[in-house]
Amino acid sequence: MNNMKKSVKYTFALGLTMLAFQACTTVDYDGEYAKKGEYDSQNQVYFHAKNDADTLTNFSFGTLPTTVTRETVHVRVDLAGQLKAAPQAIKIVVDSKSTAQEGVHFLLPEQQPVIPADSGYVNYPVVLLRDHLSDTQNDHIRLVLRLEPSSEVNTRFADKLKYTITFDNVLEKPTWWDSYLRAYFGMPPFTPAKYRMLLSFYNNDPKEIEKAMGRSGITQLYRNVQKVIAYFRAHPE
Repeated sequence: MNNMKKSVKYTFALGLTMLAFQACTTVDYDGEYAKKGEYDSQNQVYFHAKNDADTLTNFSFGTLPTTVTRETVHVRVDLAGQLKAAPQAIKIVVDSKSTAQEGVHFLLPEQQPVIPADSGYVNYPVVLLRDHLSDTQNDHIRLVLRLEPSSEVNTRFADKLKYTITFDNVLEKPTWWDSYLRAYFGMPPFTPAKYRMLLSFYNNDPKEIEKAMGRSGITQLYRNVQKVIAYFRAHPE
């Protein structure tokens, strides 16, 4: 009887160990049954994401100098399965829910991507174009990419097969422009050109300006604001 109890405990413990191992494994994929019952042993691909929020990228050209006319976003595609000695072709298409137009708002590589040999992922470069974006209103430009099965890999993970990129060229007036810069430093009324010049002193990062409003950065912020004032006094818009 005692031997039987020991055997049951051992079997139960072994079962828990196997479950834990399976739960922690995210790279190895041994195949499983699909919803319709057929067995799928192919490698799978999916957009790299820990949750739904990770399949969305929001980008704005607004804070960048006007000389910057394009930006490359690298979208990562992960492999679930066994690494192979040869490249594995994958297929990415533009979903019908996209409002962005290829050649006008974005550019994609001429050839479909591949998972490199002995690799578990690939970065897919998407070039966003600025020239046809409005700088006064959000055009709600949206590019939706979708993974489809290829001859070498499949797409079982339905919640990670779409990746959305939204982008615009709007530079909105920050809340602190009037309440801080105008009130204390005499900054003129907001225009995108004035804001971009101020941003150029802070790596085009609004958060660095906000940080400069603290005690350690306020003197230099005052000097930079005066540079903006002097420039636009000499070069009226």
